[in-house]
Amino acid sequence: MLRQLTFILVLISISLGGNANHSGVNHPPHFSDPSFEGYFGDAEYFGQIDQISLVEAQNLEPSKWTRIDINDANLGFDSRHFWFRVPLKNIYSAPTPWFLHINYPLLDYIDVYLLADDVIVQQFHTGDAYPFEQRPINRPGFVFPLTIDSNKDYSLYIHAHTAGSFQLSLSLQTESHFWQSTALENAASAAFYAILVSMLFYNLIIFFIVRARSYLFYLMYLFSFTLFMASMQGWAYQFLWPNSPQLHELSVAFLIGPVIIFSALFSSTFLKLPVVRPDFYRILLTLVWVAIAYSVATLIVPYVIIIKVGATLAILVTTAALFFTYHEWVRNRSREVMLFIIAWTTVLFGFMLYSGQKFGILPINIFTEHAIEIGALLEVILLALALADRINSERKKRLETQQKMLDVQIIANRELDNKVQERTAELEQLNGELQSASITDSLTQIKNRRYFDYKLSNEFRRAHRDKTPLSLMLIDIDFFKKFNDQYGHQAGDDVLKKVATRIQEITHRPGDTVARYGGEEFTVLLSDTSLEGALLVAECIRNSIEKMKLEWEGNQLSLTISIGLATTIPTAVNAEQGLLKEADTYLYMAKANGRNQVIHKNNALPNNNKDF
Repeated sequence: MLRQLTFILVLISISLGGNANHSGVNHPPHFSDPSFEGYFGDAEYFGQIDQISLVEAQNLEPSKWTRIDINDANLGFDSRHFWFRVPLKNIYSAPTPWFLHINYPLLDYIDVYLLADDVIVQQFHTGDAYPFEQRPINRPGFVFPLTIDSNKDYSLYIHAHTAGSFQLSLSLQTESHFWQSTALENAASAAFYAILVSMLFYNLIIFFIVRARSYLFYLMYLFSFTLFMASMQGWAYQFLWPNSPQLHELSVAFLIGPVIIFSALFSSTFLKLPVVRPDFYRILLTLVWVAIAYSVATLIVPYVIIIKVGATLAILVTTAALFFTYHEWVRNRSREVMLFIIAWTTVLFGFMLYSGQKFGILPINIFTEHAIEIGALLEVILLALALADRINSERKKRLETQQKMLDVQIIANRELDNKVQERTAELEQLNGELQSASITDSLTQIKNRRYFDYKLSNEFRRAHRDKTPLSLMLIDIDFFKKFNDQYGHQAGDDVLKKVATRIQEITHRPGDTVARYGGEEFTVLLSDTSLEGALLVAECIRNSIEKMKLEWEGNQLSLTISIGLATTIPTAVNAEQGLLKEADTYLYMAKANGRNQVIHKNNALPNNNKDF
């Protein structure tokens, strides 16, 4: 049992570690990213108790606006009316809409205005206070299709108001990227609820066999928790009561009560508190009555007040259950109680992170936003193992009268292990695919801009620490736009793939990094390489591309490249942008000086720096 538990925890920690590595670094946008936050300018917000119109918001004095990170707009429990204004930059027109995505599903009122040259071209009015059918796109979050024309200056004005926790995390995506990311989100949600539902049915079967009250309370807890999570994430509103905003708002606050009630009853039954610790049982029973009163209060007390009470009460009951469990483990040192302690620790930690985020104490990130789901998955698995261990220990004492229950329990445990292993293997495979896709250019199958930025920063710090040279090439295909116009984009894509493959073949050291920088530009990062060595590699690449023969629709084609080469031994940390700028300057000189050449500091003449 402990080996199985260790295996499960290792798999989950690997999955979470992979997600954390990609969520903690801010990378510039590029065309292989699923979202384009880089198209947002500096965001500002304004909040006050009374609602104002768009015209009034536009006419506000500049001093009343406050800058804010639009990717992490977390204002806690704040019932003011907020206006956000966000300029859009570097937006190019597309034949399909752009999708503005607000991922937080519990905002009561949202008004989105798209302005072009200060004229409203699109507007949307939705939120949890309206029927679900009023949303432009049927998603638990809020999605707004925007029509963009590159010849205009655009800006977004967003009015939002909610009685609960206020969060506004924006992303802007093309249609194809939006549906790709939606498919991944749906897959992750399906996996999450599949685990909960499978555990629900598994324990239902066990309950009908053993008829133990602990299983009944655990089933009720698991069912109410699953429904609570569906309400929190907007799935219940979309599929169960889409025409009742009042029921949706009530469900989020009300379901906290049943979760608390049945978790407390399950804890007291599992630990046998009425027998071994009547004083602890009375305390837990008091909290159960408080939770019942809370559930009744949700029908009459305003949401803005009751939701804070519910979050606080949930942490209080979980902490009490953990405290009582620890004392019981100290008394008998049983393995099932130890698993029970670990299970409640995970869910308590998840509740604390999630509640801290909703109160505006903690930032929005993958851990705080999904803390409850992560804690819940660990908890249901650990509680299932703890329950199984409890049944096994009692079975040994009554082996003659419960042989049939023993056989069923063993079979059920095997099925549980298989299901857990299948689910964890699927999640691990999905996480690996997501990790690979996030750092790979989809066209050329070499590393993308995100990975290059990450690698440049790491290698720069390494070179600074070790006092070793670091060389960087910026490579641009000469006259690529003309080539595209003459032979078409399919030919251009074929050229990009072949050039990327050729560069990758030449720079084959483990420490070398080849990446697509954007469009027809590539980068080559050579660690521990002097200018002389890097120049040999650069000339080899240039000669190889020049000699490379291409065929397209019967035509014999050839092409050349220009390379800007920069080498440095870093004297300061976090100064890698200077190296990148130097390589870009030399690339500019190479193209201005006739192309098909390598420019570096030893052959870069002042008169080379001219327009082209």
